[in-house]
Amino acid sequence: MEFVHLHVHTHYSMQSSPVFPGELFSACRRLGMQSVAVTDYCSIFNMPELFSEAKKAGVKLIIGSEVYLLESGAHSNAKNSVSPSLLLLVESEAGYRNLCILLSRASRDGFINGMPHLESRLLEEYSEGLICLSAYSSGRIGRALLAGSAHEAETVARYYREIFGENFYLELQRHATPFDDKLNLATIELAEKFSVELVATNNVHYLERKDSGCYRAMIANRTKEKLSSQNLQALAGSEHYLKTAEEMARLFPESRRALANTVTIAEKCTYAFKKKEPILPPYTLPEGFDDEEKYLRHLTWQGAAEKYAGSEAEGITQEDVRERIELELGVIGKMGFSSYFLIVSDLIAASRRMGYSVGPGRGSAAGSIVAYLTGITRIDPLKYKLLFERFLNPERLSMPDIDIDFTPVGKQKVLEYTVEKYGQECVAKVVAIGTLGAKAAIRDAGRVLEVPLPVVDRLAKLVPGKPGITLEKAIGDVKELKQFVESTPENRTLLEYARALEGRARNVSMHAGAVVITAGPLEAQVPLYVSNKIETEVRRYADEIDLDETAIAAGKGVEAAEEKQVVTQFDKNWIETAGLLKIDYLGLETLAVIDETLHLIRRRYQTEIDLEKVPMNDRKTFRIFQEGKMAGIFQFESSGMQNYMTRLQPTQIGDIIAMSALYRPGALNARIDEHRNAVDLFVDRKHGREAIDYMHPMLEEILKETYGVIVYQEQVMQISQVMGGFSMAKADNLRKAMGKKMPEIMEQFKADFVSGAVAQGVHDTLATRVFELMAEFAGYGFNKSHSAAYGVLAYWTGYLKAHYTAEFMTAILNSEIGDTDRMKHLTDEAKSFGIMTLPPSLNKSDTLFAIEDVKGKPFIRVGLSAIKQVGGAARAIVTSRMRKKRDFVNLFDFTASVDLRVMNRKALECLILAGALDELDANRGKLLANVDKAIRFGQMQNRSVTLGQCGFFSSEGGEGTDDIHYPDLDPGEPIPESEKLLQEKKLVGFYLSRHPLSPYRRDWEAFATLQLNAKEVTPLRQYKVLGVVVSVKPHQDRKGKAMLFGALEDFTGKSDFTVFASVYEQYGHLIKPEEVLMLVAEAEVSGGTLKLLVREVVPIKKVRSSLIRKIILKVDADDSAQIEKLVQLKKLFEAHRGSTPVDFELKAQSGENIETLRIFARGTPVDAADATIEKLEEILGPDNVRISG
Repeated sequence: MEFVHLHVHTHYSMQSSPVFPGELFSACRRLGMQSVAVTDYCSIFNMPELFSEAKKAGVKLIIGSEVYLLESGAHSNAKNSVSPSLLLLVESEAGYRNLCILLSRASRDGFINGMPHLESRLLEEYSEGLICLSAYSSGRIGRALLAGSAHEAETVARYYREIFGENFYLELQRHATPFDDKLNLATIELAEKFSVELVATNNVHYLERKDSGCYRAMIANRTKEKLSSQNLQALAGSEHYLKTAEEMARLFPESRRALANTVTIAEKCTYAFKKKEPILPPYTLPEGFDDEEKYLRHLTWQGAAEKYAGSEAEGITQEDVRERIELELGVIGKMGFSSYFLIVSDLIAASRRMGYSVGPGRGSAAGSIVAYLTGITRIDPLKYKLLFERFLNPERLSMPDIDIDFTPVGKQKVLEYTVEKYGQECVAKVVAIGTLGAKAAIRDAGRVLEVPLPVVDRLAKLVPGKPGITLEKAIGDVKELKQFVESTPENRTLLEYARALEGRARNVSMHAGAVVITAGPLEAQVPLYVSNKIETEVRRYADEIDLDETAIAAGKGVEAAEEKQVVTQFDKNWIETAGLLKIDYLGLETLAVIDETLHLIRRRYQTEIDLEKVPMNDRKTFRIFQEGKMAGIFQFESSGMQNYMTRLQPTQIGDIIAMSALYRPGALNARIDEHRNAVDLFVDRKHGREAIDYMHPMLEEILKETYGVIVYQEQVMQISQVMGGFSMAKADNLRKAMGKKMPEIMEQFKADFVSGAVAQGVHDTLATRVFELMAEFAGYGFNKSHSAAYGVLAYWTGYLKAHYTAEFMTAILNSEIGDTDRMKHLTDEAKSFGIMTLPPSLNKSDTLFAIEDVKGKPFIRVGLSAIKQVGGAARAIVTSRMRKKRDFVNLFDFTASVDLRVMNRKALECLILAGALDELDANRGKLLANVDKAIRFGQMQNRSVTLGQCGFFSSEGGEGTDDIHYPDLDPGEPIPESEKLLQEKKLVGFYLSRHPLSPYRRDWEAFATLQLNAKEVTPLRQYKVLGVVVSVKPHQDRKGKAMLFGALEDFTGKSDFTVFASVYEQYGHLIKPEEVLMLVAEAEVSGGTLKLLVREVVPIKKVRSSLIRKIILKVDADDSAQIEKLVQLKKLFEAHRGSTPVDFELKAQSGENIETLRIFARGTPVDAADATIEKLEEILGPDNVRISG
């Protein structure tokens, strides 16, 4: 007979089933089952995906959920650790809507012990279109019957019958449990008494009997237990698999009607998910407008009047503007997306009103003039030749997709604005369902199975760490892994269990940016869930301190822990199929850096910078890119990008935009010939090392900006239009087909392109060549609109860095605060611009990095929160200092003034070791010896504060300090200089007092042939390495001769070195801790670590005299100020004559390229002493003077 499974769990039951939906539907098909219900716990995660998978398999899906019920009153049962449940199946569209509401309310209002729980009373209101099953022994009725409480069972059955009528069924199950006969018999009697229909189900949690062990392992993993645990909260036995109709018939020979009812229920359930048309929330129109399309038109032309006034000077006619506006407004209006543009424009305007920057654009939206004129983007699509059809194709009906880059804090503020404007019930974040990766699955399976850690560790480490790796791929790719797995039965079992865990849903989080906004309550359109992940970005400028803010808000931590974020149950791939408007609110830290830079500029210079109006041909900005000084430059920081930019020597914004598109795996891996990729070709074409080939005169205008190289997807579209005669919409379809490599469609497009080109007089051979080149390009071509937006953003950061270096570097340091490696890199870069870093100071530092002027020169002062372990104490210290309106006078004054609940002992020690208290007493050892004494003094003076009862004793004006008797400091030994420097570097990431190598930086730059951060070396080559010895460890070789192991550090990193006996005998006396030396050594990189084998040691004092060959001076020939500097140089040469030759490097612009001329001033040798070099640097700047060996 026919049978339909109505009680089935998939992996969306969150570690309660290893079953993938696709595998379930395939299994149903194999068993001849035409229908199946999926009833995951308290959810219908990604329901559209389930319907799609079921349709592919030819199986009818019945969607439902097994919901947990809130225990209260007579229904509470302390013996059950798991709440009772109930099955709800969707019968109709009304049932789907009601299930969405019930699941949403259960999540939002009844989230207990990590799962949603439903209040039964809600069933009374939201039961229409739902079929209810009693959940057998897991339900309230089953539990009451097993407990001998027939009266309670009857009460609950009557209650459900009143709510659901004939749509209420009592479940029968047989899983070979001791109570099956008793419970089934009692259930049948109850059904007869109340005339309730019975239905036979199998509570499916795995597909085959053999999978029961994997299911139990998954439960053990979820509950953090071992598989061997006697108290494992898993379903007993191995009967919870997808049984055949015949197996179910054998289990219920006397209950044929209960089996037949599964088919009856399946036939009742007619609901099937269908993709919905977009339902946009209404936009509130201002007075005087009653039509969204008309209001969008009004805003667009209003923007055009402002932004295109005088555009003819840039070659953009008013007719060009009018045609483009009318084209776009026509398409937008016809497709019904006017309100979408208005909504997005309003969100962006709100962010700007609140003082938070928004990105210039993202993705293909930058190609829209309407988006530009309504403030959505800041990129002129006419100026940058961007295509609207790449964004919105009238022949391809789909929602436009405008992602918005906000600052991280601005993102939160705009989300709050969205909720306020559209209503909390109409806004939610989008779910992100976390799954187990390959390595994690091995480790979790190993823990559950109690496999020895070394075995698990080895197995996990053999799995490659690349993105998207699966256990199946890893075993196919890594021979050693396959051999290790097959070496023992235990290893094979471990892998089997790991595979059952891999890729399964394990937790609910939220998408980084996706937000949905609806026209009505979300809960009626899509089910909601809750995520424990809460975004609470708070970032202030260094000078923003709220004096009324208490250091510790009582109970805040508890509130934050209990707060939850409402999310949809459909993820980013499926949410739009439900007809919901999704907008990505993305947090971009670069925008926060820009905001802080502009804030510092306003504060220091009372100047407002409008980045949209900065000149886009600024030589000083291009110099940043040409010289590779790109720390903090958006998307251009990587060493590979720096290398290409220094080779490219960009001279126009188009070069930066092109590199933004080209520096991606596709172009980097696209081989032009044996030695070059697509990026190399672009560089060579720019510098004339290869002739530019446009293939045909009609393509010159399209390819001119990229030197004849196809770089952008938009260029493919334009070539298709100009040469092939395609409409722009058809050209976009070609672009899409090329990107997805659809051969049959491509062949048709090729025939159309060639015939269109021939009709315009192009030879078919050339037309075929052009089409094939476009198809080849599709492997790496990128969206020009996105590249233009991000290229311009990179240029803006470069402009700020070039013209307001101290402000920009301070802002970027604050964005990286806490990352010691990055802070070191950025302070080194600032130093290359002549901006030095000042150490942290109790009386001068802000919470964050800040600019401090010393004798008219900007310095960057280290913020107190940059010191490890200080944390929240930084703000408490600055707040206390501002309240007192005076400096701290000694250690005891400090501890008496700051809230010691926030600044603990560890924070105080770290402040001392980082030198923040040096102005109170330079002897850090003495201060450390008095920490306990100072804390006791502070607690005595401020006992009421420590107990959280009232404010500090000191008045805001600082009066009364003369009446306080401060103890004397106990004596303490000074910390050795080497230890002092070591602690500074440990706590902040770089030396604060000074770097041991600093006096010899010029020698290091000139003569070291290997930096200690190197990842590639040439075997057997002897390198010159210059650094400070940080540790030594004497050793004896096998012959009993003395040798040495040690570590050397330079400005870039650290390396271990080895000195064998023969070398040690000659140079051992020179190698001491803290000694600056040059080592001549062979190098190797092992496991990513550089190691040196020393062959020779040179004392630092002998390095320059023996190796210097010349002094090189850089001069900008186009800078009029250089004439005066050359006069100063001449005088300096005469005053410091010596034996070292001088070379000049003159940079001059020739057309669009930068030329470098070398002039040898052999008649004016100078003395190469530090004093001379320093004077040269004063005249030309530190970056323009170097010594060379």
